[in-house]
Amino acid sequence: MSISETKVGTVEPTAASGLADEPNFVIPPELSVPRERRRQRRGVSPYRSVGDRELTLMQLSCDFICACISLPIALLILSALSSVPTNSPAEFGLSIKVDSLFPVAVVLALAFGGVYRVTHRQLQPSAFLEFRELSFGVGCGCVLTLAVGSVFHATLGTIEPIATQLVSAVIVAVGIITLGRIGLRFFVHTLTTTRVLVVGGGQTAERIMMNVRHDPAMTLVGRVVEGGFSEAGALGRVADLPDLCRRLDVHRVLVAAGDRFSSESLDIYRDLQDFVHIAMVPNYYELISWRSRLTDLGGMPFLEIAQPHLSPWDRFMKRAFDLCISGAVLLFLSPILLLVAIGVKLSSPGPVFFRQVRLGRYAEPFMVTKFRSMTTDAGERATGESDEDDENADRPLHELRNKHDESWRITRFGAFLRRTGIDELPQFINVFKGDMSVVGPRPFIPSESRVQGWAVRRFEVRPGIT
Repeated sequence: MSISETKVGTVEPTAASGLADEPNFVIPPELSVPRERRRQRRGVSPYRSVGDRELTLMQLSCDFICACISLPIALLILSALSSVPTNSPAEFGLSIKVDSLFPVAVVLALAFGGVYRVTHRQLQPSAFLEFRELSFGVGCGCVLTLAVGSVFHATLGTIEPIATQLVSAVIVAVGIITLGRIGLRFFVHTLTTTRVLVVGGGQTAERIMMNVRHDPAMTLVGRVVEGGFSEAGALGRVADLPDLCRRLDVHRVLVAAGDRFSSESLDIYRDLQDFVHIAMVPNYYELISWRSRLTDLGGMPFLEIAQPHLSPWDRFMKRAFDLCISGAVLLFLSPILLLVAIGVKLSSPGPVFFRQVRLGRYAEPFMVTKFRSMTTDAGERATGESDEDDENADRPLHELRNKHDESWRITRFGAFLRRTGIDELPQFINVFKGDMSVVGPRPFIPSESRVQGWAVRRFEVRPGIT
């Protein structure tokens, strides 16, 4: 049984409010770390993990290498598109020499922008958010290169950098560095693990633990509860955190915040900050999104709640993104779509596509299109209220909807399409038409759209494929 699948064992409850001389918790043998391999504050982890300094060095090296690669690629592209003599292939070597400061300037600009200081603390870094930070940092690197080059030109008589070449390098570097970051993250997550300990109880803690279990880059060590007494299934209490983190080699502590922290708990969390990363779920987290902003008033931190409305520019960019992605998918995957259509037709009699009535933006009905993965049945209702749906749940879908199990109707080829998600590709037709979006809430079947209260706002946006 793997560590991530281990159910934490029994705990001997005690009423001690602080750390006793003897540990007042029981660590299951499969979670215990041998004494000689326990990580101290500045020691080395026995698990395949990456420390803050190592990760920062890897990110800095990755960005520098990608920037070095971007510069010659940009110059080659510019030489093919530009008729200016200074951009010609004959001047390629000189241009590389003149613009050689660009990779160093990019790394310095990203460092001054705090990219290397905060990235490693993100639980699930987003490529879209990093794209914005990297764009600003690389652009500042371009300005820094031009400024330093101009100073050297005025004082030392060197050749002044050409703005057109550096702007081209910025455009290429943003894309290559973003791809490099994605590759580095995949490499780190594949070869290492982050050991996580959850603090708290209730639905919030259970939700955190579920998300940690589903994240391949994390290993759930167990749970610690607040209060004076331990609970069944918990490793201990908040007072036991320092010893638990050292014994179990915990890298990160996720706290499901209660109503308030005691002074003893605050002191413990302050001590943990020296060698463990701590992240807390704030109260009213349902109102907080990635667009929320941390600010302060007289030294007291405030979390500004972002308005849920999309600006006209946001709507334009989202629709442009949908058109570009759906058009590219339908164009470049058209041979695959044709082969799948032939396979569906040969697997069983019936149409190639399965169409079903769903509710879109403003609860307006539309026909969603997918590849048919089941045999046709006269008992299937024309309104589209069949079991062929792709919502994931722990229980079988037919049980959740009080329907008969018709999984026997799934063809062998249809099972392959469902398992790989290929049956969803025709939904890009709905995206291109404007009925759906690439990213958004899944569209409801009309008979199952009984939502009330604030949940009705899901109909303000287009439903999405993912």
